[in-house]
Order: sequence, then structure tokens, then C-alpha cells
Amino acid sequence: MYRYNADSWDEFVNDLRTRKILWSDDGSESTDNPEWSGCEDWDQALRYAVTGHAVARAAMESVAVKVTSEREPQWDVAPVGAFPCIPAYAANIPEDMFVATDDAPPVSQPIVRIAVNMSASANIQAQSIINRGAALVALIDRIQLSGRRVELIAIKHGYSRNDKFVWSVTVKRPEEPVDMDRIGLAFATPIMLRRFFFRVMEFTVPMVVYGYGSSSHFKDECNEFHLTIPVISGDEYATPELANRTVQQLWERAAIAA
Repeated sequence: MYRYNADSWDEFVNDLRTRKILWSDDGSESTDNPEWSGCEDWDQALRYAVTGHAVARAAMESVAVKVTSEREPQWDVAPVGAFPCIPAYAANIPEDMFVATDDAPPVSQPIVRIAVNMSASANIQAQSIINRGAALVALIDRIQLSGRRVELIAIKHGYSRNDKFVWSVTVKRPEEPVDMDRIGLAFATPIMLRRFFFRVMEFTVPMVVYGYGSSSHFKDECNEFHLTIPVISGDEYATPELANRTVQQLWERAAIAA
């Protein structure tokens, strides 16, 4: 089995730039079909890795389905309010009453680790990938509004004959804000799969793998994640509404299983 793991986006970009290719055939740099691979050439792909993909971000935002998310009520202190603070009153502190406020920060909660399998067959429409990316961002917003932090990992599983391939890249660390340009690049364009993950195989596997192997989803490789979004297999992301429903159902099932 061949493995690759990058614990941060910066580490991943550095590897893309510096790791030596082991193949004579470098499909990651192909210029034959820019629409299929997501950009004109490898240099453009690397520029997107640094700057993010504003067009992909805009595409996700254009199909985003607004989801109403109400934060848990927060409380602050004030001279007059609805809820008495007995210790403050006994200590003759003027601010001895609690009032509801929208400004108090949420209590820190455990990290939620989400993995997204980037594999997609050639017949999957680009719009389905965009819809899934938008639904993913909506879910992250809901989770973080509840006070929890999200770690977002792009994964790729595959096989060829007797070999298996497991790639993992952290796109968003828990302490990082949601970078829509980066998430747009990773989850709403073919670049992550057909440029970057192709390159990972080229510098990890010593022999040429025809067609970069067959895509798969190894459940036993996903036990460390709270939520795993599997390979797009059909029409489950064909519309923004379907995409939101699919991602939300996956999240609900993961919560029940936890």
C-alpha cells in the first residue's frame, strides 16, 4: 500500500513544488484538455494553490442554498437584566444581572474532523462537484456556529492490481478560518483530483500506474473522521437542494453512529 499525508495546506503546496517525479509520463502537467483537468497547465495550477480559486468560490456561492442556523443563546452581565448572579450580588458588584447577548463568544467545543473523498468518474458533471462544495461549506457554517471547530481533509483512495493508494491532505486546520477561495479550488474544480492528486501519485509510486488506478472508498481508512463524504456515485448532488440534503443526511447518520 502507498500512502501520502499532508497535515497542512502549506506542506502540501511545498510537496507539489519540490518533490521529484518518479515517472517519465507526467499526466499532471498535461495541456491537452484544460476543461477536464481544471486549468491550462501545471504552473497555473500551482498559482491557484497559493491564491485560491476565486471563480470556483463564486460558483459555489451562486448555488448555495441559504440555511437558517440559530446560535445557542449567550449570556453577559449588566446592571439590570433578566437573570440574577448571586455571587456578584453578594460581593456588591454592580453588574449582578445576566442578559442575553449576541456578542458573547460560544464555548469552545471539540474538533469535528470531516473527510471528503475527491474521487469522481469521468461522467460526473462538474456542476455536481460544485454543488457538493457549496453544501459542504453550508455544513461547516452550521457546525462552527454551534461553537465547534472544523478540520477539513481531502482524501483519495484507489487501487491497481495488488496495490492500494491512500492520499490525505488537510485543506483547513481547526484554527483556520474558512478560506472560500481555497475550498473552492479543492472541492469545486477538477484541479485537486486531476492535477494535484495525479502529481502525488507521480512522486509517491515508483512505477507508472495506467489511468492513475481505479477510484475506491476504503471505509477502514476513515475511522478517525467524525464524518466522511464518499465518492460521488450518481445524481445525489445534481442540484443544490439535493446536495444539501445529501450532506445533511450524511451528517445526521454520522451523529447517530457516534
